[in-house]
This record gives sequence, structure tokens and C-alpha cells, in this order.
Amino acid sequence: MRWGLVPVYIVLFVTSVLMAAPLVLTIFSSLKSPDQFLRAPWVPPSPPVFDNFVSAWYRGRFNVYFKNSVMISTIDASLMALIATMAAYALAFLRFPGNRALLVILILGLMAPVTALILPLYAVMNSFGLVNTRLAVIAADLALALPFFIFIVRAYFLNLPAELRDAAKVDGANEFQVFWNVMFPLAKPIVVVVVLLEFLWSWNDLLLRLVFLTKDPLRTLTVGLLFFQGLHTHDPGGSAAAALILAGPVIILFLLFQRQFIQGLTQGAFK
Repeated sequence: MRWGLVPVYIVLFVTSVLMAAPLVLTIFSSLKSPDQFLRAPWVPPSPPVFDNFVSAWYRGRFNVYFKNSVMISTIDASLMALIATMAAYALAFLRFPGNRALLVILILGLMAPVTALILPLYAVMNSFGLVNTRLAVIAADLALALPFFIFIVRAYFLNLPAELRDAAKVDGANEFQVFWNVMFPLAKPIVVVVVLLEFLWSWNDLLLRLVFLTKDPLRTLTVGLLFFQGLHTHDPGGSAAAALILAGPVIILFLLFQRQFIQGLTQGAFK
């Protein structure tokens, strides 16, 4: 053992404990009755109680909110991957009037905070009659996150060998064929990053869903959790179970695709 690394190990251990403690406490709380929680919050549940999950799923209408979140986040991530890669390819390789001006506009889009844009976005969506529709949230998500993803995918494309595109052009492929058959398959690692990040941001977003989706059948899990915790302030077990229902799918998704995610980040995404 290298004793010089002991302080590093201690810091890493303490950091891991501090990061894991809230999740462990949430899991314990979700499996306890109110009496068990008040007696010993940090002690594992004995026996575990699953009534909190049933209450959140049915009484809290999380079964409806879960479907809405899955639908919106999946469409968001899929459209973002397609639009961002096509736009990034055009900005990386095509020369057209206004190319540089468009990059500047995208940079300005990165600087604008969401809170400053929420009222103009609401006015636009309301004028088109899209308030209280899933399309309003999907369109707003894409518009706000697109500049960021275009930049990282463009950087990835610029780090790919230029000879591959030139060879495809010599073989007679048009621009779309070069993009779809050559560049898009090579960009799979960064596409995975785009899909995972956009899914995560869409899944966890509260502000846009709270503003645009005011009808209960359209609510997502984040809004549902907000109202559930407001109605069950004296039920820590139910609130913990509701929080785990919200966090569970994202945790599982990142555990399944963590290798592809790291690969995409380290192959030119932020160079």
C-alpha cells in the first residue's frame, strides 16, 4: 500500500459517504411506516413496508405522471439527437451565407437563462394554442437545449478524420448520404451522450412543466412530486417513495449506458 495516497483515499471515502447518505436514507425511509421512521431514521427497515410505493403510484397518480414523463422525455431525447447532429454537421462542414452569424446566435442562446425566457416562451405557446399540450414542453425543451448540443456534436464532428468524408464524396455520395451513412454512425458515442443528457434534463425539469402543463392528466413526475409532497408533508415514507420513483429510471439508465456515456465524453466531445 502506498501510504502517500492514504489522505486521498480518506477524502474519497468521506466524499462517497456524504454523497451516498441521502440516497440510503431515502431508500430506508421509503420502506418504513411512519412509526418506524420516527423511532430510528437511519436503521434499515425491519420489516420493509411497500405501502408507500403503492400509495404514491396510485393515490398520488404517479402511474399517470410516469407515462407522461416517459413519453415527453423519450420524444425530447430522440428529436434532440437527430436535430442536433444534422445541424452540427451543417455548421461543421457546409459553407453557406450566415454560417458565422448562426454560430454567434447559438452562443447567445447559451448565455440566456431559462427564467428570463419563460414569459416570452409562454406568450409564443399561448398564441399558437399549445399551452396544456405536450408539444409545448417538447418544443421549449428543444429550443432551450439545442445550442449546447449543437456545439458539442460539432466539436465531435470536427475531430473525426476528414478523409472519410472526402472518400465518400469521391464515391459519389451526396451530403445527406455522407451524413447518414458515414458521419452519423461514427458519431454514435456522442449521440449517446446527447440522448442521455437530454433525457435527464427533460425528466428532471420542473419549471417548464409547471408553467405549460397545468392540467392534472398532463402532469409529469416532477410536478406530481411537488404536489404530492405538499399534500403529504407528514408522510416522509410516502415522499421518499415518490422521490425514488422519480429518480429510479434515470439512475438505471446511466448504470446501463455509463460506458458509452464516458466514451462519448472522452472522444472529442469537449475538445
